[in-house]
Amino acid sequence: MEQPETVTRELLNHLGLPFELDCLKPEKNTRAIRTASSEQVRQPIYTGSLDYWKKFAKQLEPLRKTLNL
Repeated sequence: MEQPETVTRELLNHLGLPFELDCLKPEKNTRAIRTASSEQVRQPIYTGSLDYWKKFAKQLEPLRKTLNL
């Protein structure tokens, strides 16, 4: 995600929630987590696969045309 703050602000605004800088650093939160994804919650925002879709660009082209992207 190139602009996590912008996207996070837009999402929170849409939900009617206030923005806090801590939203950008979920790995720093010390609250207890009781879900199956508890380990993932403690990780920084993952950006390693942002360009992975490009491997499938040719196959995705019909969908892109349908969606006018």
